[in-house]
Amino acid sequence: MAILSTILDSGKPPSEWVELLSTRGLIISERSLREKASRIGACHRLGRTMIITADQIDQILESRKPCPSNRFAEAQRGGLAGASNISAPPSPTTIDAALAHLRKQALGTGAAPRKKGRFVATS
Repeated sequence: MAILSTILDSGKPPSEWVELLSTRGLIISERSLREKASRIGACHRLGRTMIITADQIDQILESRKPCPSNRFAEAQRGGLAGASNISAPPSPTTIDAALAHLRKQALGTGAAPRKKGRFVATS
């Protein structure tokens, strides 16, 4: 068989890539793969048909966001996740006011509960 094109010979439609990726434990839907490839421009189109080469699959995999578990290590080093937006400790006045507010809420406030019923006594 004659070689038509390196892209046509090495490229595969997204459905085939989804099957190959699933054998490696990488589960992705065909729709998600198509959207990602289109968004970053890692695909070739021939009419409505999409073809993705191995190099483009590498681009798609490399364009992913960093793993969330890396943020824990960054926090331990004092990185962005470890930063605090508090510049000074709260003042004693603020703490006292907050405690008073919480005590008031815990005890309930002034007004006595109204009696419920059908009839109201009148004098």
